[in-house]
Amino acid sequence: MPATTTARLTLGVRLNGTEERPTGPPHPPAPPDTHAYPFHEFLATELERGRLDALLVPELLHPTGPTGPTGRRGGPTALEATTLLAAIAGATDRLGLAVTTTATAAHADTLAHRLAALDVLSAGRTGWQPSTPTHPGHQEPEEDALRCKHTGELIDTLHTLWDAANRHLPAAPPPLPQGRPVLFHTATTPAERSLAARHADVVLTGRHPLDEARARYGDLKTEAASHGRLPDDLLIWSELTPQVTTRPAGRGPARHRGDVLTGTPAQLADHMEERFERRACDGFVLSFPALPAPLVDFVDQVVPELWRRGLFPNDYAWPTLRDNLGLPSRTTPTGALHA
Repeated sequence: MPATTTARLTLGVRLNGTEERPTGPPHPPAPPDTHAYPFHEFLATELERGRLDALLVPELLHPTGPTGPTGRRGGPTALEATTLLAAIAGATDRLGLAVTTTATAAHADTLAHRLAALDVLSAGRTGWQPSTPTHPGHQEPEEDALRCKHTGELIDTLHTLWDAANRHLPAAPPPLPQGRPVLFHTATTPAERSLAARHADVVLTGRHPLDEARARYGDLKTEAASHGRLPDDLLIWSELTPQVTTRPAGRGPARHRGDVLTGTPAQLADHMEERFERRACDGFVLSFPALPAPLVDFVDQVVPELWRRGLFPNDYAWPTLRDNLGLPSRTTPTGALHA
């Protein structure tokens, strides 16, 4: 079991189903149908080839083309996340597999069993991100605080169920190889930041200028300490949408075009290294403006640059997602099963 550490960069990729998926000749060797299961399996195996830590998907992945839903009869089929990830678990060995899922108290037992089963199928590579229903439009701070309070109560309930599973108690879910799935959580609002500082293993902080990101990083680590947690008990990931360009590097940093950061592999690695070294984040949750080419380009060109700099490992060190991220163990100690 590894000691907890943030000595190396950690990386995940989020799919949202709205990425542009060009028609015409496929990006070799990607499957030609960009909305079918084999294409998603291809993306996952590409990420594993680059030794990335985790793939994050929404509860329902609604495939869309460049101008909206595909023109198939009946429209594209939405892929349910745990079913998709259960299949991908059989095609990968070490890549973490995380699902965003609706989190309500009424579904606590079902959710606990479903995520436990996915952790068993993936041999300890499951993560999850709770999503709670919100009303359209502006949400008042009081409503947000109540929503986060209910989410926190649900998380406590799930942790109790998973701890019972690891003690082999009757009617509990199956024991989880990594004790508990890795918990991802956003930190957009003050209430979300407080919830994440208390519970999350990986905090998703969005996109912010360097100085603001550093301040948020420090605040989150400090608030986590107020809950009795060590700084390395949680990782903080910034959001990044990279696009590799083939133009000569020239001088200066990578450039933003909207939310997309474009640059050579060295320029993109410079950006990531600076943010990591200056404690603006422990890693990144990546998204891509299109699939599959930008993702493959990142794996082919940026990841080797991170390897050369010693920022990112060129192999997985451990079998479970929690261990590979350097997070504290949540398995039941030997001798505690009958305590």
